[in-house]
Amino acid sequence: MIPHPIRTPLAFLAAALAFPLAPAQAQEREQNWYQVELLVVAHTNPAAQRAEQWEPLPRLAYPETFRFLLDPQRLRANLERTPDASYSEVDANGKQLIHLRRASSPAALDDAAPPPTTVEASGSTLDGVSDGQGRSPEDSPASGDPAAVTEAPNETRLPTAFLTLPAQAREFRGKAAYMERNGPYRVLFHEVWWQPVDGARSALPIVLDQSGDQQSYPALQGTVRLHRSRFLHVDTQLWLNTSGDYLPGTWRMPPPPLGPVSLERVPAALLPDADADVLSAVTGYDPAWDAAPGLLEEATSTAAPVYPYRHAVLLQQQRRMRSNEVHYIDHPLMGVVIKLTPLDAEALHAAAYNRDVLELISGPQTPAAAVADPAGA
Repeated sequence: MIPHPIRTPLAFLAAALAFPLAPAQAQEREQNWYQVELLVVAHTNPAAQRAEQWEPLPRLAYPETFRFLLDPQRLRANLERTPDASYSEVDANGKQLIHLRRASSPAALDDAAPPPTTVEASGSTLDGVSDGQGRSPEDSPASGDPAAVTEAPNETRLPTAFLTLPAQAREFRGKAAYMERNGPYRVLFHEVWWQPVDGARSALPIVLDQSGDQQSYPALQGTVRLHRSRFLHVDTQLWLNTSGDYLPGTWRMPPPPLGPVSLERVPAALLPDADADVLSAVTGYDPAWDAAPGLLEEATSTAAPVYPYRHAVLLQQQRRMRSNEVHYIDHPLMGVVIKLTPLDAEALHAAAYNRDVLELISGPQTPAAAVADPAGA
Protein backbone atom coordinates (compact mmCIF):
# COMPACT_ATOMS: atom_id res chain seq x y z
CA MET A 1 0.00 0.00 0.00
CA ILE A 2 1.25 3.46 -0.82
CA PRO A 3 2.21 5.18 2.42
CA HIS A 4 0.16 8.15 3.57
CA PRO A 5 1.70 11.63 3.36
CA ILE A 6 1.17 14.31 5.98
CA ARG A 7 -2.05 13.52 7.87
CA THR A 8 -2.87 16.94 9.27
CA PRO A 9 -5.74 19.07 7.94
CA LEU A 10 -3.20 21.70 6.89
CA ALA A 11 -2.05 19.48 4.07
CA PHE A 12 -5.53 19.58 2.62
CA LEU A 13 -6.42 23.26 3.00
CA ALA A 14 -5.02 24.41 -0.34
CA ALA A 15 -6.84 21.91 -2.55
CA ALA A 16 -9.58 23.63 -4.55
CA LEU A 17 -12.19 21.98 -6.72
CA ALA A 18 -10.74 20.63 -9.95
CA PHE A 19 -12.14 18.24 -12.52
CA PRO A 20 -14.39 15.15 -12.41
CA LEU A 21 -13.04 11.87 -13.72
CA ALA A 22 -14.60 8.55 -14.60
CA PRO A 23 -13.73 5.83 -12.02
CA ALA A 24 -11.26 3.91 -14.21
CA GLN A 25 -9.55 7.09 -15.40
CA ALA A 26 -9.45 8.45 -11.87
CA GLN A 27 -7.79 5.31 -10.52
CA GLU A 28 -5.03 5.59 -13.11
CA ARG A 29 -4.48 9.31 -12.48
CA GLU A 30 -4.50 8.92 -8.69
CA GLN A 31 -1.43 6.70 -8.86
CA ASN A 32 0.67 9.57 -10.25
CA TRP A 33 -0.03 12.21 -7.59
CA TYR A 34 2.68 13.40 -5.22
CA GLN A 35 3.24 16.01 -2.60
CA VAL A 36 6.33 17.97 -3.62
CA GLU A 37 8.46 19.97 -1.23
CA LEU A 38 11.24 22.06 -2.74
CA LEU A 39 13.80 24.13 -0.86
CA VAL A 40 16.52 26.19 -2.55
CA VAL A 41 19.20 27.91 -0.48
CA ALA A 42 22.22 30.05 -1.31
CA HIS A 43 25.62 29.68 0.35
CA THR A 44 26.48 33.11 1.73
CA ASN A 45 30.10 32.35 2.60
CA PRO A 46 32.19 34.70 0.37
CA ALA A 47 34.77 31.95 -0.09
CA ALA A 48 32.15 29.81 -1.88
CA GLN A 49 32.04 32.23 -4.82
CA ARG A 50 35.74 31.70 -5.40
CA ALA A 51 35.57 27.93 -5.09
CA GLU A 52 35.56 27.48 -8.86
CA GLN A 53 36.02 29.38 -12.08
CA TRP A 54 32.53 30.05 -13.37
CA GLU A 55 31.43 30.19 -16.97
CA PRO A 56 31.63 33.89 -17.95
CA LEU A 57 28.59 33.74 -20.25
CA PRO A 58 26.33 30.89 -19.11
CA ARG A 59 23.45 29.93 -21.38
CA LEU A 60 20.46 31.19 -19.42
CA ALA A 61 16.98 30.79 -20.87
CA TYR A 62 13.42 29.92 -19.98
CA PRO A 63 11.81 27.12 -21.99
CA GLU A 64 9.23 27.85 -24.68
CA THR A 65 6.58 25.83 -22.82
CA PHE A 66 6.24 26.03 -19.05
CA ARG A 67 3.78 26.36 -16.22
CA PHE A 68 3.44 28.27 -12.94
CA LEU A 69 2.69 27.32 -9.37
CA LEU A 70 -0.56 28.72 -8.01
CA ASP A 71 -0.07 30.80 -4.87
CA PRO A 72 -3.55 31.68 -3.49
CA GLN A 73 -2.24 34.78 -1.69
CA ARG A 74 -0.63 36.14 -4.84
CA LEU A 75 -3.71 35.36 -6.95
CA ARG A 76 -5.92 37.18 -4.47
CA ALA A 77 -3.53 40.15 -4.20
CA ASN A 78 -3.46 40.49 -8.00
CA LEU A 79 -7.25 40.60 -8.05
CA GLU A 80 -7.44 43.15 -5.23
CA ARG A 81 -4.91 45.40 -6.98
CA THR A 82 -7.13 45.54 -10.06
CA PRO A 83 -9.96 47.96 -9.16
CA ASP A 84 -11.91 47.34 -12.38
CA ALA A 85 -11.68 43.53 -12.08
CA SER A 86 -14.77 41.43 -12.72
CA TYR A 87 -13.42 37.97 -11.92
CA SER A 88 -10.30 35.82 -11.99
CA GLU A 89 -9.49 32.47 -13.52
CA VAL A 90 -6.34 30.47 -14.26
CA ASP A 91 -5.47 28.80 -17.55
CA ALA A 92 -4.17 25.26 -17.98
CA ASN A 93 -0.56 26.34 -17.38
CA GLY A 94 -1.20 28.42 -14.27
CA LYS A 95 -1.40 31.88 -15.84
CA GLN A 96 -3.88 34.10 -14.02
CA LEU A 97 -6.43 35.87 -16.22
CA ILE A 98 -8.21 38.80 -14.57
CA HIS A 99 -11.25 39.76 -16.61
CA LEU A 100 -12.10 43.44 -16.45
CA ARG A 101 -15.54 44.94 -16.12
CA ARG A 102 -17.09 46.66 -19.04
CA ALA A 103 -16.63 50.41 -18.63
CA SER A 104 -19.73 52.20 -17.30
CA SER A 105 -21.45 55.13 -18.92
CA PRO A 106 -20.01 58.45 -17.69
CA ALA A 107 -23.48 59.93 -17.28
CA ALA A 108 -26.61 58.62 -15.65
CA LEU A 109 -29.53 57.76 -17.83
CA ASP A 110 -32.05 60.54 -18.38
CA ASP A 111 -35.30 60.23 -16.44
CA ALA A 112 -37.17 60.51 -19.69
CA ALA A 113 -35.56 57.44 -21.15
CA PRO A 114 -37.87 55.24 -23.24
CA PRO A 115 -39.87 52.63 -21.31
CA PRO A 116 -38.34 49.16 -21.06
CA THR A 117 -38.81 46.88 -24.00
CA THR A 118 -40.59 43.55 -23.73
CA VAL A 119 -37.26 41.82 -23.47
CA GLU A 120 -36.14 44.12 -20.65
CA ALA A 121 -39.43 43.83 -18.80
CA SER A 122 -39.22 40.06 -18.85
CA GLY A 123 -35.86 40.17 -17.09
CA SER A 124 -33.90 38.85 -20.07
CA THR A 125 -30.88 40.53 -21.60
CA LEU A 126 -29.57 41.08 -25.06
CA ASP A 127 -26.94 38.65 -26.27
CA GLY A 128 -23.55 39.79 -25.02
CA VAL A 129 -24.91 42.50 -22.67
CA SER A 130 -23.36 42.67 -19.20
CA ASP A 131 -25.30 40.98 -16.39
CA GLY A 132 -24.70 43.93 -14.07
CA GLN A 133 -21.60 42.38 -12.55
CA GLY A 134 -19.34 43.10 -15.49
CA ARG A 135 -19.93 39.70 -17.11
CA SER A 136 -21.81 38.87 -20.24
CA PRO A 137 -24.27 35.94 -20.00
CA GLU A 138 -21.89 33.55 -21.69
CA ASP A 139 -19.26 34.43 -19.08
CA SER A 140 -21.63 34.14 -16.13
CA PRO A 141 -22.18 30.97 -14.13
CA ALA A 142 -24.96 28.75 -15.39
CA SER A 143 -28.31 29.26 -13.70
CA GLY A 144 -31.46 27.24 -13.76
CA ASP A 145 -29.65 24.23 -15.21
CA PRO A 146 -29.31 21.52 -12.56
CA ALA A 147 -26.79 19.66 -14.69
CA ALA A 148 -24.51 22.68 -14.60
CA VAL A 149 -24.36 22.92 -10.83
CA THR A 150 -24.67 19.38 -9.54
CA GLU A 151 -22.24 16.52 -9.73
CA ALA A 152 -23.01 13.41 -11.67
CA PRO A 153 -23.13 10.25 -9.55
CA ASN A 154 -19.93 8.26 -9.08
CA GLU A 155 -17.73 11.16 -10.19
CA THR A 156 -14.30 11.40 -8.59
CA ARG A 157 -12.76 14.83 -8.11
CA LEU A 158 -9.06 15.47 -7.81
CA PRO A 159 -7.49 18.49 -6.08
CA THR A 160 -6.19 21.42 -8.06
CA ALA A 161 -2.65 20.58 -9.10
CA PHE A 162 0.27 22.96 -8.44
CA LEU A 163 -1.61 24.89 -5.75
CA THR A 164 0.86 25.79 -3.00
CA LEU A 165 0.07 24.59 0.52
CA PRO A 166 0.28 26.69 3.69
CA ALA A 167 3.69 27.17 5.28
CA GLN A 168 2.73 24.84 8.14
CA ALA A 169 2.75 21.92 5.70
CA ARG A 170 6.47 22.35 4.98
CA GLU A 171 8.39 19.45 6.45
CA PHE A 172 11.73 21.28 6.04
CA ARG A 173 10.65 24.55 7.65
CA GLY A 174 12.46 23.84 10.92
CA LYS A 175 15.65 22.80 9.15
CA ALA A 176 15.49 25.80 6.82
CA ALA A 177 15.13 28.19 9.75
CA TYR A 178 18.02 26.49 11.54
CA MET A 179 20.25 26.74 8.46
CA GLU A 180 19.58 30.46 8.11
CA ARG A 181 20.06 31.08 11.81
CA ASN A 182 23.22 29.07 12.38
CA GLY A 183 24.96 28.66 9.05
CA PRO A 184 26.04 30.58 5.96
CA TYR A 185 22.75 29.98 4.15
CA ARG A 186 19.90 32.09 2.82
CA VAL A 187 16.56 30.61 1.76
CA LEU A 188 15.71 31.59 -1.81
CA PHE A 189 12.65 29.42 -2.40
CA HIS A 190 10.57 27.08 -0.23
CA GLU A 191 7.17 25.74 -1.27
CA VAL A 192 5.00 22.62 -1.00
CA TRP A 193 2.36 21.60 -3.53
CA TRP A 194 0.49 18.60 -4.94
CA GLN A 195 0.75 17.51 -8.55
CA PRO A 196 0.52 14.53 -10.88
CA VAL A 197 3.97 13.52 -12.14
CA ASP A 198 3.73 12.39 -15.75
CA GLY A 199 6.13 11.11 -18.37
CA ALA A 200 8.95 13.23 -19.74
CA ARG A 201 7.07 14.10 -22.95
CA SER A 202 4.17 15.80 -21.18
CA ALA A 203 5.90 17.18 -18.07
CA LEU A 204 6.30 20.95 -18.19
CA PRO A 205 9.05 22.92 -16.42
CA ILE A 206 7.78 24.96 -13.47
CA VAL A 207 8.86 28.60 -13.29
CA LEU A 208 9.98 29.42 -9.74
CA ASP A 209 10.38 33.21 -9.94
CA GLN A 210 8.09 36.16 -10.67
CA SER A 211 10.66 38.31 -12.44
CA GLY A 212 8.41 38.66 -15.48
CA ASP A 213 5.55 40.06 -13.41
CA GLN A 214 7.71 42.26 -11.19
CA GLN A 215 10.01 43.40 -14.01
CA SER A 216 12.98 43.06 -11.70
CA TYR A 217 15.72 40.53 -11.05
CA PRO A 218 15.53 38.31 -7.95
CA ALA A 219 18.53 36.39 -6.68
CA LEU A 220 17.11 33.08 -7.96
CA GLN A 221 15.67 32.51 -11.42
CA GLY A 222 14.79 29.52 -13.54
CA THR A 223 12.75 26.32 -13.63
CA VAL A 224 12.50 22.78 -12.31
CA ARG A 225 10.84 19.87 -14.09
CA LEU A 226 9.53 16.67 -12.50
CA HIS A 227 8.80 13.59 -14.56
CA ARG A 228 8.73 9.84 -14.22
CA SER A 229 9.61 6.72 -16.15
CA ARG A 230 10.88 3.76 -14.18
CA PHE A 231 12.12 6.24 -11.59
CA LEU A 232 11.21 9.78 -10.64
CA HIS A 233 13.42 12.50 -12.11
CA VAL A 234 14.06 16.17 -11.42
CA ASP A 235 15.70 18.51 -13.94
CA THR A 236 16.98 21.87 -12.76
CA GLN A 237 17.59 24.95 -14.89
CA LEU A 238 18.27 27.44 -12.09
CA TRP A 239 20.69 30.31 -11.89
CA LEU A 240 21.87 32.45 -9.01
CA ASN A 241 22.46 36.13 -9.70
CA THR A 242 25.58 37.25 -7.85
CA SER A 243 27.53 40.40 -7.06
CA GLY A 244 30.41 38.97 -9.10
CA ASP A 245 33.11 39.85 -6.57
CA TYR A 246 35.17 37.03 -8.05
CA LEU A 247 35.28 38.73 -11.48
CA PRO A 248 38.26 40.78 -12.62
CA GLY A 249 37.99 44.55 -12.84
CA THR A 250 34.56 45.99 -13.58
CA TRP A 251 33.46 43.45 -16.21
CA ARG A 252 29.84 42.32 -15.99
CA MET A 253 27.79 39.92 -18.07
CA PRO A 254 24.75 41.05 -20.09
CA PRO A 255 21.46 40.82 -18.16
CA PRO A 256 19.78 37.41 -18.23
CA PRO A 257 16.22 37.11 -19.50
CA LEU A 258 13.30 37.93 -17.28
CA GLY A 259 10.82 35.17 -16.60
CA PRO A 260 7.50 34.75 -18.38
CA VAL A 261 4.52 36.77 -17.21
CA SER A 262 2.04 34.87 -15.03
CA LEU A 263 -0.68 37.54 -14.99
CA GLU A 264 -2.81 38.94 -17.80
CA ARG A 265 -5.61 41.48 -17.52
CA VAL A 266 -8.28 40.73 -20.09
CA PRO A 267 -10.46 43.65 -21.28
CA ALA A 268 -14.20 43.11 -21.59
CA ALA A 269 -15.23 41.73 -24.96
CA LEU A 270 -16.66 44.25 -27.41
CA LEU A 271 -20.35 43.93 -28.16
CA PRO A 272 -21.50 42.74 -31.58
CA ASP A 273 -22.43 45.66 -33.84
CA ALA A 274 -26.14 44.84 -33.76
CA ASP A 275 -26.27 44.85 -29.96
CA ALA A 276 -24.18 48.02 -29.81
CA ASP A 277 -26.66 49.78 -32.13
CA VAL A 278 -29.60 48.72 -29.95
CA LEU A 279 -27.86 49.83 -26.78
CA SER A 280 -26.85 53.13 -28.35
CA ALA A 281 -30.43 53.90 -29.28
CA VAL A 282 -31.84 52.94 -25.89
CA THR A 283 -29.18 53.99 -23.39
CA GLY A 284 -26.69 56.20 -25.21
CA TYR A 285 -24.07 53.42 -25.16
CA ASP A 286 -20.73 54.39 -26.72
CA PRO A 287 -18.47 51.52 -27.96
CA ALA A 288 -15.46 53.59 -26.85
CA TRP A 289 -16.37 52.67 -23.26
CA ASP A 290 -15.02 49.18 -24.01
CA ALA A 291 -11.52 50.47 -24.66
CA ALA A 292 -10.45 49.58 -21.08
CA PRO A 293 -8.56 52.80 -20.25
CA GLY A 294 -5.12 52.26 -18.84
CA LEU A 295 -4.40 48.93 -20.52
CA LEU A 296 -2.58 50.50 -23.45
CA GLU A 297 -0.44 52.67 -21.19
CA GLU A 298 0.37 49.65 -19.02
CA ALA A 299 1.31 47.52 -22.02
CA THR A 300 3.57 50.16 -23.53
CA SER A 301 5.48 51.07 -20.37
CA THR A 302 8.19 48.51 -20.96
CA ALA A 303 11.40 50.25 -19.96
CA ALA A 304 14.09 47.61 -19.47
CA PRO A 305 14.79 47.02 -15.77
CA VAL A 306 18.29 47.51 -14.42
CA TYR A 307 20.24 44.32 -13.75
CA PRO A 308 21.67 44.96 -10.26
CA TYR A 309 24.10 42.04 -10.40
CA ARG A 310 27.31 41.41 -12.32
CA HIS A 311 27.08 37.71 -13.00
CA ALA A 312 24.92 34.58 -12.80
CA VAL A 313 25.94 31.01 -12.01
CA LEU A 314 23.93 28.16 -13.51
CA LEU A 315 22.79 24.98 -11.75
CA GLN A 316 21.75 22.63 -14.55
CA GLN A 317 21.36 19.04 -13.44
CA GLN A 318 19.27 15.93 -13.95
CA ARG A 319 18.76 13.73 -10.91
CA ARG A 320 17.03 10.38 -10.46
CA MET A 321 14.96 10.14 -7.29
CA ARG A 322 12.96 7.74 -5.17
CA SER A 323 9.74 8.72 -3.47
CA ASN A 324 9.66 9.28 0.30
CA GLU A 325 13.37 10.12 0.29
CA VAL A 326 14.98 13.53 0.77
CA HIS A 327 17.31 14.35 -2.12
CA TYR A 328 19.97 17.04 -2.06
CA ILE A 329 21.52 18.60 -5.15
CA ASP A 330 24.74 20.26 -4.09
CA HIS A 331 26.54 23.17 -5.70
CA PRO A 332 29.26 25.50 -4.38
CA LEU A 333 26.88 28.48 -4.42
CA MET A 334 23.49 26.93 -3.74
CA GLY A 335 21.72 23.78 -2.66
CA VAL A 336 18.42 22.17 -3.69
CA VAL A 337 16.51 19.94 -1.27
CA ILE A 338 13.52 18.05 -2.66
CA LYS A 339 11.17 15.31 -1.50
CA LEU A 340 8.28 13.63 -3.32
CA THR A 341 5.68 11.85 -1.20
CA PRO A 342 3.08 9.65 -2.93
CA LEU A 343 -0.56 10.60 -2.38
CA ASP A 344 -3.07 7.78 -2.13
CA ALA A 345 -6.73 7.91 -3.11
CA GLU A 346 -7.85 8.53 0.46
CA ALA A 347 -5.68 11.63 0.79
CA LEU A 348 -6.81 12.99 -2.58
CA HIS A 349 -10.50 12.48 -1.86
CA ALA A 350 -10.18 13.97 1.63
CA ALA A 351 -8.83 17.24 0.24
CA ALA A 352 -10.78 20.23 1.47
CA TYR A 353 -12.40 22.37 -1.22
CA ASN A 354 -11.93 26.07 -0.56
CA ARG A 355 -14.56 28.11 -2.41
CA ASP A 356 -12.58 31.36 -2.17
CA VAL A 357 -9.58 29.73 -3.84
CA LEU A 358 -11.83 28.01 -6.35
CA GLU A 359 -13.27 31.33 -7.51
CA LEU A 360 -9.76 32.73 -8.06
CA ILE A 361 -8.92 29.76 -10.27
CA SER A 362 -12.16 28.92 -12.06
CA GLY A 363 -14.16 32.15 -11.96
CA PRO A 364 -17.43 32.82 -10.12
CA GLN A 365 -19.22 29.75 -8.81
CA THR A 366 -22.90 29.07 -8.31
CA PRO A 367 -23.89 28.18 -4.73
CA ALA A 368 -24.43 24.54 -5.62
CA ALA A 369 -20.98 24.32 -7.17
CA ALA A 370 -19.26 25.11 -3.89
CA VAL A 371 -18.35 21.75 -2.40
CA ALA A 372 -18.57 21.51 1.36
CA ASP A 373 -15.26 21.61 3.16
CA PRO A 374 -14.71 18.21 4.83
CA ALA A 375 -12.62 19.92 7.49
CA GLY A 376 -15.45 22.33 8.25
CA ALA A 377 -13.46 25.40 7.18
